[in-house]
Amino acid sequence: MILYKYMSFKAARSIIESSSLGFSCLEDLNDPFECSSFGFEENIDSLVTAKIATGACKNRFSRHYGVLSLTRQPLNPLMWAHYGDEHQGVVIGIDVKLAGLSDEDTCIIPSQYGEMIYSATKPHSDLPTPSSKELMSIGNGIKFNSNAFNLVKRAFLYKSIEWGYEEEVRVVKDISKLPFSYHSGDGRSAFWNKISVSGRPLYCLDIPISAIKEIYLGRHINKNASKKKDFSGNELQEILLSWGRKDLKLFQCETDINSWHLKATPSINQQREI
Repeated sequence: MILYKYMSFKAARSIIESSSLGFSCLEDLNDPFECSSFGFEENIDSLVTAKIATGACKNRFSRHYGVLSLTRQPLNPLMWAHYGDEHQGVVIGIDVKLAGLSDEDTCIIPSQYGEMIYSATKPHSDLPTPSSKELMSIGNGIKFNSNAFNLVKRAFLYKSIEWGYEEEVRVVKDISKLPFSYHSGDGRSAFWNKISVSGRPLYCLDIPISAIKEIYLGRHINKNASKKKDFSGNELQEILLSWGRKDLKLFQCETDINSWHLKATPSINQQREI
């Protein structure tokens, strides 16, 4: 199965050159309601209120796990506007099996179980509020299984219905055993590389280059070179030609004059060395 990631051209270039994907902590995502849908029931006999339990769980889940946000659709105009650098960026198509993102042994939430649940209301008071002792253990060494999945699902896979246009699919991995913390500096460990982007940590996981299958170029990608000066027009063409020589499909996005949809046609840079 191929899932998609919207990004700037600069980010796409980094991903393709390093053959890695970035996982973020929950607190660095753009929805302020992340990890707040547990629906703990109030227990008047406990010192731990639903609000305290939710805050404690959010803190532990955010720092212990990394989230990769993907989507099913590479031609969503709103996604291009919001995450594809206003149609000047790139969408990368990733074979999740080849990338190891569907592996139940290494993912807390593998891709096949990571489809977001969009709802108009949050879950209401149907999960037992954990005790102080239980709160201290939440987030430690969770493995993917049916017993833990309900809590993990509430932590990572619930969003307000307003976000439904994203058609998001998440992959969640345990980063708690990596030798660098949220506030520590950049570094390298086995298959992970921690970098800082705009002052926020990004945990980059190595994947096989063969797992990157498709590249969609934004309809205004040439404006990136002319306006942002990240690279010249000639440099852009050289980069696209180098991508076209790889074992992946390269598409150019355009508007469809007969509908409100985007369409993708094979890029003229889809060339191979002879």
